[in-house]
Amino acid sequence: MFEDLKQKFEKYLEIEKERNLQMLEVSRLLGVDFTFSEEEMIQNAEQKIVEYMEKTLQEKIDKTFEGV
Repeated sequence: MFEDLKQKFEKYLEIEKERNLQMLEVSRLLGVDFTFSEEEMIQNAEQKIVEYMEKTLQEKIDKTFEGV
């Protein structure tokens, strides 16, 4: 069910890194640091994985109980 978690996590982490690059540009323009630490980027990616797992499990539960 969650065979692709590693790939999904890497995808989410890559999105967070891209987001951080964009925030770096905003920070340069405004002169205020809005960037994320490495730890914050990992936490954000982990949160996305948790949300993905919850959604997937809920869909599986819903499908299971549809037949009951």
